[in-house]
Amino acid sequence: MRSTNLAHDVNATENADRPESAGRPGRTDDHVARFRPPELLRLMAIRYGRKIPNDEAGPRFRDRVLDTYALCGSEGRRRADNFLALRCSWMTPDERAAAVGEAFHSQRYWSAEALGNDLDVTEAERKRARIRTFRAAGMSDEAMEVLSRANDRDRKRRERAEARLHPEPKVSVVARRLEAILRILPSNWVSIKTAGAEAKRKSPTHFAGKTGKHLAAAVHDAVKLGLAQGQLEKRVIPGPRFQVAKIRRSNP
Repeated sequence: MRSTNLAHDVNATENADRPESAGRPGRTDDHVARFRPPELLRLMAIRYGRKIPNDEAGPRFRDRVLDTYALCGSEGRRRADNFLALRCSWMTPDERAAAVGEAFHSQRYWSAEALGNDLDVTEAERKRARIRTFRAAGMSDEAMEVLSRANDRDRKRRERAEARLHPEPKVSVVARRLEAILRILPSNWVSIKTAGAEAKRKSPTHFAGKTGKHLAAAVHDAVKLGLAQGQLEKRVIPGPRFQVAKIRRSNP
């Protein structure tokens, strides 16, 4: 099921004199140049292992890897040389140099649809190799949209099932108020009254509707929890008229 329609493939004989800026990715930060080489290497490992064979399909796959490295500039040439030396040991040094030179001269750019068709990529291979820059063979825009919606439904279904099996523990109102107090506490001692007022100012939703004695009770409940959990320390000191309770975060 190999496609001879390259779509966005830049033909060497027609475009040899085109400047680098003429619609072709030429920078190493281009999305395809960055992500497609490792995707092709993962696909290669699935299909062939560590070496590309010298059979009908092997040279075609080799050439598509070189086409992608050709989008990566000077760094791509070094990687292309290493790739051929390691993965295509059946090629002579002259053959390797010629293959790299031809790929970098031609600067072929394969669309997502054309590359998937050319390499006969299956959806199973695409998933296993974690491919995102090209498609499975025969996948049109409409088919990809249908597949994307189906995958999204499956993901949400798995997330709901996971949430039912392992629900996150609910944080109590008192615990959330304690967190609000801990966030605003300085390193030194501060009165519980001052800490509560500041926590309400910074986190009003946690103390919504609480004023006067109701706010004091909410703050004291949170402080009591912090003391029980060892997150707070408390001391009582004499004041002008009454004793004053002060708190601070516990030392680690």
